[in-house]
Amino acid sequence: MVPSHREFASLHGRKWRNNHLPDTKEVTIRGIQWSTVMSEAITRVVVVGGGTGGTLAVNLLAKSLRREVRSGHVSISLVSGSDTHAFQPGYLHIAFSDTRPEDIIREERTLLRREISLIQQDARRIDLKTKEIVLASGQTIPYDFIIIATGSVADLDAIPGLRETALTFHTSAEESLRIRDALDEFEGGHIVIGIAGVPHKCPPSPNEAAFLLDDYLRMKRIRDKVKITFITPYPRPYPSEPMSRIIQPLFERRDIKCLTFFNVDRVDQTDREVRSLEGKSVKFDMLILVPPHRGADVIVKSGIGDADGWIRTDRYSMRIVGYADAYAIGDATDIPIAKTGVAAHLEARVAVNNIVSTVRCESNTYTYSGRTNCPFEVGSGKATFVVGSYDMPVKQMYPNRVRYAMKKGFSHIYWQTLSGGWDWLFGMYFGKTCLKSET
Repeated sequence: MVPSHREFASLHGRKWRNNHLPDTKEVTIRGIQWSTVMSEAITRVVVVGGGTGGTLAVNLLAKSLRREVRSGHVSISLVSGSDTHAFQPGYLHIAFSDTRPEDIIREERTLLRREISLIQQDARRIDLKTKEIVLASGQTIPYDFIIIATGSVADLDAIPGLRETALTFHTSAEESLRIRDALDEFEGGHIVIGIAGVPHKCPPSPNEAAFLLDDYLRMKRIRDKVKITFITPYPRPYPSEPMSRIIQPLFERRDIKCLTFFNVDRVDQTDREVRSLEGKSVKFDMLILVPPHRGADVIVKSGIGDADGWIRTDRYSMRIVGYADAYAIGDATDIPIAKTGVAAHLEARVAVNNIVSTVRCESNTYTYSGRTNCPFEVGSGKATFVVGSYDMPVKQMYPNRVRYAMKKGFSHIYWQTLSGGWDWLFGMYFGKTCLKSET
């Protein structure tokens, strides 16, 4: 049952200016008929998902609509089942260096502007037609605009034997610690590392893991006792050819063998062997794999995604196809670009600007250029970036220490960027990633 406006207001700790249903007026923008809440009613904007994209989006909304929030015309809420927020790229460094879990985790509430209501529950179901969100408690909350930023989850059960046998740094800080503990006790043998299936978030991370593993073994002075094999379903060490031309000679120089066209079919725990759909097999003493990913459970259960839980999203406006008041960003979308934090950040800017434009009855449409900018560490204190967009093929960028410093520097300012207050810096660096067009 949908709560009354007064009940919903109580949930958010604010009094409503009236307790009748909002009056609306119809506005046509780019051929879409919008139902726009009039100024005397409260417009409810809800973001679902407290990851990089969701946290930034809700802060940008509160910052951009601060006049409307202060006047009581707009309410902004974040639905997140977790009370903590992790800098997920840090999982890699927990596994292969001395980063501690507490170094990459903050309380979610401390990252939010005070105008934002944090609803600390998982979303059980999202109904885009009735514009309602059912929480884990069974409570239902309505919305006028929604941004879905539910991310992706590692599907360890997609491949038989993967959960029972492989180590991974793509799920949690605790699982990354398991890798570090295993490496501390490892004295020699064959380590197989790589990609168990696609899609997966952070495309450079499997290669990064191989380089950081090599660094770790050299630091431990046992590299000559360890064979490293990198397995990938792609025809080259890295999916994009320009970057692969850089990575392949680095693999060869570090004596990392690469098995291409290796689509993992199953992992045999007893024989300590990973087998491919192509009929290949390789034995291991330690197995570290990035699992395939799928959309969040709430998307599948709500029937608003495809069979794998990806939401059909317009790649320019970030609107969910068929809905003028609903947006999806980050890993949750079916947009065919890298699932990374930078992409989620830039997509959040577009979705927020489009909502703000509509709330204010403006006629601006903002679009995403498809820009990606993935940091890519190659060991030995060097890094590069994977840079591309819808209209620009991935560039060939050689690793150096300056790019490594940039990568490390971002890990320190990440928490500040989530506030939305540093968005000017992203604007300067990325240029026209959020384009405005008059309609």
